[in-house]
Amino acid sequence: MVETSELDWIVQKTTELLTDKVKDAPLTDRDIELAFEMFAKPRLERLSNAFKNDLERRQAQDFIMMKLQERAKQLNAEHWQKLEI
Repeated sequence: MVETSELDWIVQKTTELLTDKVKDAPLTDRDIELAFEMFAKPRLERLSNAFKNDLERRQAQDFIMMKLQERAKQLNAEHWQKLEI
């Protein structure tokens, strides 16, 4: 079984890509998918032997995507929120 700390590390490092991207424009679902494909997916594949079955692998992938979506919303709010006067 994969430790949550390993998945959190993957989320953290993938978020670094999103943090750079959000400076140019608000993040989209496509940006999240690309970041996942570029960084998280290869690391999950390296951990493939640690998963008991496909369900566990899928749950890890879903966990990472959920965390990336949450973080992208946060980043968009921090960088692109309109000032309310």
